[in-house]
Amino acid sequence: MLTLGAEELVVATHLAQAVAALARTVEGQHGGDDNYLQGQITRYMRAAARIAEVCPAGGKVLDIGSHYLHQSVLLRELGYEVVGMDIGLFAEAGFVVERARRHDIQNFAVNAIESGEFLPGLEGQFDLIVFTEILEHITFNPVRFWARVYELLKPGGVIYLSTPNALRPAAFVRQLLDLLRLRGIGIGLDEIMGSVTYGHHWKEYSAWEIRRYFALLSPDFDVGIRWYSSESPDARGVKALLKRAIAKVPMFRSDIEAVIVRRGSLGFSARPPQLPMHATPA
Repeated sequence: MLTLGAEELVVATHLAQAVAALARTVEGQHGGDDNYLQGQITRYMRAAARIAEVCPAGGKVLDIGSHYLHQSVLLRELGYEVVGMDIGLFAEAGFVVERARRHDIQNFAVNAIESGEFLPGLEGQFDLIVFTEILEHITFNPVRFWARVYELLKPGGVIYLSTPNALRPAAFVRQLLDLLRLRGIGIGLDEIMGSVTYGHHWKEYSAWEIRRYFALLSPDFDVGIRWYSSESPDARGVKALLKRAIAKVPMFRSDIEAVIVRRGSLGFSARPPQLPMHATPA
């Protein structure tokens, strides 16, 4: 039987209390996001526990992709100063606006994050920036966006990122079968036609790619990777057993968690590409 130490027990207790507070808020508002919360709460709890390890309570956190503020409220309840940011579709929804007010969260509507022109006046203010389950949805050149994230993050600050693992066997096998049947590579046509655009996984990443991704952005970024499985330990059946067996090999687990530390102030090295008519003559 696993026994928690005193410090771990305190963290677990605070997290349970924060989850209960979040659940009360969602249930009381009737915003229609109850089912979404239930489907994501395990992920939120994992992220919150890891964030508590890398950033002490009281730090200033930016939650990019704050959505229904589930994660933002959880972190606020754990003692962080939280700023949220998402497209207006979510940030300006009535129940989300009220939720931000109740929990003292600044939540900004930003509809063109690819420009890198957001949150003016907050440069160098954030101890931690949360970027969970978003990397795989990006459809634009990300350089200006990450340049702004770099500016907002304090030296020594942390980006906490999670994303599906491109090398998980289910995804790998699916892509291989499509290739062998000469159907193509990438997401399927049914998904493109049948999902809201922001819901598509346009590009999933391996751990090697994530390390390379942030190395291309700045020499200040130091990337630590962990793999984890989102498979429920209570799941039954042959498929669940097979997934758990495969998950014993870390690099084949379903999801990746990255902690990216801005170690210094060498600067942001990536430059956005230019169209030929905008390029400066040599």
